Amino acid sequence: MISIERALEVTLAAAQAVPAGTPVEAVPLEASLGRILRENIDADADYPRFDKAVRDGFAVRFEDVSKVPTVLEVRGESRAGQGAGVLVIPGTCCEIMTGAPLPDGANAVVMVEHTEAVPPSQVRILRAAREGEGLLRRAAELKKGERVLSEGKRIELADIGTLASFGKVQVAVSRKPRVAILATGDELVEVRQNPEAGQIRNSNSYTLLGQVLAAGGEPVLLGIGRDNLEDLRAKIEEGLKHEVLLVSGGVSMGKYDFVENVFAEYGVKILFESVAMKPGKPTVLGTRGDTFVFGLPGNPVSTIVAFRMFVTPVIRSLLKAAERTSDTLRARLEEPTKCDSARTAIVPALVRFDGVSYCIKTAPWKGSSDLAGLSRANAMVVIPKAEGTLKAGEWVDFLSLESL
Repeated sequence: MISIERALEVTLAAAQAVPAGTPVEAVPLEASLGRILRENIDADADYPRFDKAVRDGFAVRFEDVSKVPTVLEVRGESRAGQGAGVLVIPGTCCEIMTGAPLPDGANAVVMVEHTEAVPPSQVRILRAAREGEGLLRRAAELKKGERVLSEGKRIELADIGTLASFGKVQVAVSRKPRVAILATGDELVEVRQNPEAGQIRNSNSYTLLGQVLAAGGEPVLLGIGRDNLEDLRAKIEEGLKHEVLLVSGGVSMGKYDFVENVFAEYGVKILFESVAMKPGKPTVLGTRGDTFVFGLPGNPVSTIVAFRMFVTPVIRSLLKAAERTSDTLRARLEEPTKCDSARTAIVPALVRFDGVSYCIKTAPWKGSSDLAGLSRANAMVVIPKAEGTLKAGEWVDFLSLESL
């Protein structure tokens, strides 16, 4: 076995050996959310493009309202999308709406709540205003040509709005890497079937599909591979046509675990085949050309953990996603927790926020086949490889289930 840390180093080194990543493609703006940007985006103009009001009220010369109350003549109205076309001179003002251009001569905006109408065309100002109050100057947010979004960023909600405001109808993004998914085992049946004695439904293909989508890949379901060389050869050969191949099950030491034999037949170079983590020990990583090949454990929770630890970084690297801070969080243990001297444990947990910090404890579960137990948890806690027991109150890392 190699440590999780060493296995991750090996994984990242292999991923970085494919420097180009996936090709760039142009997608419509409305399809860009969640994609990885492959171009730098600079402001196409000053933002805002003009001095504008940030509240409804009256555009004034602040010098005219230094002593209040005072009465000013109202000269026109400036609305959003349509300026007033007037000049504010001493003793005058202009009615103005939020987002409207500031008329020439004005240098402040008094909120309408601080005024009283004086018919027919005057207003009484009840509160003084400072120079620049109530308005946003041209280019206060962005100057034309300023870098706003950098290549490698995941396009989030504010980003797609920014792209829209810049008129980006098409956006250059990374093509999603195609990730082939193959579940193996004679005991598996399709989801729509009723299992007979000794059979179980194929859940791994669907948890892996969900994780591939969340990581930014395009899942390709290959179905179920039976525990015989002929069927495994055909399906693995098909899977090797894609950027990543995930094979769950068949990588342990059992009599019918043939997956690694088939990997060898197709020239897959094995980089590691056993990781000191629980669950997920029999995790295999190999490469064949630019294709990444993973042999994942058959037990569902093991498969989920192995994907999060090793497959997600590969997909992000292929997407040329920018580096980001770790999505692990810290919490205090609520109760003593036994460590494993041989392996790091990553197990279902219950986390809560007590108003100051996160508190966590392991969740009830029956082992790496207990997918329902993971469903009842809301996190996975990382118990370091060590002798003895961690005490209540000690700090540990954890992953939210969303980060899986």
